[in-house]
Amino acid sequence: MTPYVVFIAMLLSMAVIQRRGIEAAFLWVWIPFFLALPFAFWVNIPGLPDPNFMQAAILPLLFVLVRDRLHRMRLGPMEALMLLYMAIRVVADFLSRGYSDAQNYGFYMATCVAGPYLLGRYVIADRRMDIATAKAFVVMFLIFFPMFLFEAKFWVSPVFKLLSPLFPGAGSGLSMRWGIARTAGTFEHPILACIMVIAVYRLHRWLCWTGEWARPQAGALGRLQQWTARFPFPFQVKISAALILMALMTISRGPWIGGLAAAVLVAAGNARNRKRALALMGLALLAAGVAGKLALDAYITPEQGAVLTGEAQTMLYRKVMIERYQAFLLDRVWWGWGLTGVPKIPGMESVDNAFFLMALQHGVFAPAVFILIFVYAIISQLRFGLRAPAGRAPLGFTFSGIYLMCFVAFATVYMGAQTEPMLFLLLGWGESVKHRGAGDDEPAPGGPPDVASPVAAGPPPFRRVLR
Repeated sequence: MTPYVVFIAMLLSMAVIQRRGIEAAFLWVWIPFFLALPFAFWVNIPGLPDPNFMQAAILPLLFVLVRDRLHRMRLGPMEALMLLYMAIRVVADFLSRGYSDAQNYGFYMATCVAGPYLLGRYVIADRRMDIATAKAFVVMFLIFFPMFLFEAKFWVSPVFKLLSPLFPGAGSGLSMRWGIARTAGTFEHPILACIMVIAVYRLHRWLCWTGEWARPQAGALGRLQQWTARFPFPFQVKISAALILMALMTISRGPWIGGLAAAVLVAAGNARNRKRALALMGLALLAAGVAGKLALDAYITPEQGAVLTGEAQTMLYRKVMIERYQAFLLDRVWWGWGLTGVPKIPGMESVDNAFFLMALQHGVFAPAVFILIFVYAIISQLRFGLRAPAGRAPLGFTFSGIYLMCFVAFATVYMGAQTEPMLFLLLGWGESVKHRGAGDDEPAPGGPPDVASPVAAGPPPFRRVLR
């Protein structure tokens, strides 16, 4: 019965919605449960889908969102691509595994793809919520920083150590490199953890450019700002150092490379001549990609009698893995083997490429649409960012940089745990920013809300008239 504690998240979400509104529930309940509780902590309900903490927390949010804001929802290119992506994967799963499994997977897609997208699209609806949401993510990862240090020392996340007895089937796993434990936090795998850290780092850098960290902070951030004032360097530099160290502790090369590409792309948005910088960036990334491919081929091809290093063997594994699994893909090229039905090659159980794994699971149409989502999102956000006034850091370039980082990283790891919901939350958030009024790119009067004081749900209720 202990796994039923996941419904605490639902009860808290309902209580905060009733008292403070959907924005407060999103910031105070959904984001903390989404990030702090592993997706491996879920409850098995016979005959019904099996929710985790995040899914339990999102259900009341989606109910209120659809009830109150359905009239504002519009079907655009991104929404059409997302619905097509979801339909292909659920139908393919039904054809491969049957109704019962497809029902559970449909619940997953509704709560981990469509749900986060709708939150980003219609809850993060103005500049105040942009800032409050970015700060909420940064605060959570600052809380995770000492947990990462604990995990690096003791080889287990404090969250798993404390709560795994409530979920007997959940395990954190352990990954080593260079004799050092790679931190994974609550994200189940070091590469997935690094993807999340870099995404939050990019949001943090946008907050730096808008001047948010230069202001006195309130709540938990204010106390942290005061406590760290005794140490040198500005507050924002200390946050940057913590997030960079967290990314390094994962020892994950794929997201590091994606993070560098994202940094170059975002830097083009901050240049005086954005179009010229973007063109130079494109040429530089193309040249770096060609040079990297040649260097990689040379690195994983041993000379006569030479022995590959451990790092080269890891890279060679991905190349050989795709070659070996291609036979399974060709057997079911259109609809795949189902989410859990892909045959396993002994010694190569891990398919470390999200796009290729998606094709194995649900056919080639699924990754094709997924890639179209990336292409549309990156290009549309760059076009949006190019319209921003000179001297301002465009949020569109930050989003496009995160999307590019994810695209690169997913070529080196499966898309699991919190990464898929995070991606679709950011896709919805990006669409929200694009579709606002032209003047909504500035902070609202009175400054942004603190994480502990989110945007109010609406005007206070009418009471009585004083005569």
